[in-house]
Amino acid sequence: MKKSILVLSVFSAFLLLGAGCSSVSDDNTMSSDNVNSGDKISEKSLVVVDSDGVASIDNTVFFEELGKNFGAKATQGDTMALPYMYESEKMAENLFATWNEKHELPILDSLVESHATQREILAAVMGGLQVDLSVASLEEGDFKDAKVQTLYDKLLPIGNEMRVKAFTSGLLLEESMIKNVNTYLERGIDGISKTVFEAIKEASGKNLKVLNSLLVAEGATYKAQVISQSEFDQLVK
Repeated sequence: MKKSILVLSVFSAFLLLGAGCSSVSDDNTMSSDNVNSGDKISEKSLVVVDSDGVASIDNTVFFEELGKNFGAKATQGDTMALPYMYESEKMAENLFATWNEKHELPILDSLVESHATQREILAAVMGGLQVDLSVASLEEGDFKDAKVQTLYDKLLPIGNEMRVKAFTSGLLLEESMIKNVNTYLERGIDGISKTVFEAIKEASGKNLKVLNSLLVAEGATYKAQVISQSEFDQLVK
């Protein structure tokens, strides 16, 4: 499994981007320049979808957006939400990687890359806002937040049993990501954190659809666990 990128590296990238900005822009328009060929991205979205339908935040567009927020200061909401979301992305990355070692499915490998990218992006945001990054120093499978650790320990053996259970466990992970973002948006998270969280929610919604389609193809069904069934049905239709 790929190791986390160095915090210094992502923070340095943030500083380099900021140094190129004469002032902080209020323009929230996302650029779609330099998107990898074959990927699809909306002018209003940070999310890119690969050939197998798995979605993640696009690095190029993200760093353009991050540069616009150079000099921003962390709020209390940032200091609480960002480390938790970082660990949630790390948990998903670690679980999908372990299940992929067992089942060897390309879709699981794509999900590993998706959540690794988003974990690294959250690290860049945390570095830029000077939010405590001690969670980034923990080993794979180790988490500071007790709820994240408990969920990881619960899902790890379930997803290892068979690929159908890896799909259902993956659906719960993506659902949980959406639920977390919904909670932080309701609490008024703002700025670059809000931008990234909304993109994470969009990506998880697309990943829900992919995993649900695979599950249905196996002759199984899934009921929403942490978001409403109506929200789930809307995302996977």
